[in-house]
Amino acid sequence: MGELDRRDFLKASLAAGAALGALGAGTGAAKPRVVAATGKKVFADEHTLNAAETQRLVDAAVAALTGEADGQAAWRRLVKPNDVVGIKVNCLAGQRLSTRIEVVRAIAKGLQSADVRPSRIIVWDRKLDDLKRARYPLDDRTDFTCVGNDHRTLGFGPPLILEGEIGSFFSRLVTRACSVIVNVPVFKDHDLAGVSVGLKSAFGAIHNPNKYHFANLHQAIADVNAVEPLRKKTVIHICDATFGCCHGGPTPAPKWLERLGMVYATHDPVALDAVAWAKIEALRKGRGLPSLVGSKREPKHIAIAGAKGLGVADPAQVELKEIEV
Repeated sequence: MGELDRRDFLKASLAAGAALGALGAGTGAAKPRVVAATGKKVFADEHTLNAAETQRLVDAAVAALTGEADGQAAWRRLVKPNDVVGIKVNCLAGQRLSTRIEVVRAIAKGLQSADVRPSRIIVWDRKLDDLKRARYPLDDRTDFTCVGNDHRTLGFGPPLILEGEIGSFFSRLVTRACSVIVNVPVFKDHDLAGVSVGLKSAFGAIHNPNKYHFANLHQAIADVNAVEPLRKKTVIHICDATFGCCHGGPTPAPKWLERLGMVYATHDPVALDAVAWAKIEALRKGRGLPSLVGSKREPKHIAIAGAKGLGVADPAQVELKEIEV
């Protein structure tokens, strides 16, 4: 593996379910909780985030989700020091609209506060070049290591996993190396799926996502999320909505970017997508755009995933907790 410790991975891969018993407030309740945290001072300027304020924002969101007093206590409920934690980001859109490095560093610092060493924190996406285009520090391992699924030993590989509409090789980061996954998608619409937030992010874990972008797309999104290693190892979804888009996604033109200054945190990716869909529709209405349904882009995968038992698709059955930081 070179830069990564094989023994750490082998030990941690045996503990994939270790954090599942402490998923925090909301998981045992009738309604799943989605925290929408807004940072009043999170923007450093028009295009960048203030690192310290982003840390406060992420810590507050995770604490509010779990019901803990602070971020450190929250992360201690989610991870153990011997975990290997994979932070799944979304960097398809390059620097313009990818998971912001400040959000990822805030998560990594939170993990470190729970005694997870930087050498056991892996930031990953489809390709290493995606991370590079989003200005991730490929050579600086102070807080984490960057890995693409084109990695020779940690990327896509057997076995071929069959689930519903899909037949795919998954990233070995999901199936073997990581014991815990933190999903950190971006808040955005999608030209085909309608919404590309928590559930669609999972396409970055399979070797052949383009195969499913036309035929049975919505069913395929749900099916990928139903695969056991991904579903069981993902202990939290933290959507980066500091910047986002309601039109032109997943790689929007600058005029469609939204400066929202938010992050969402939840254990339920279906509920996250349902809440995000409502927010996207509100933003579209404010811009004089037709609804996603009217644009023939209804995100049907949300209801399909709900029916598949992956979460709650009805926003009326979601506890939306809004906080300001």
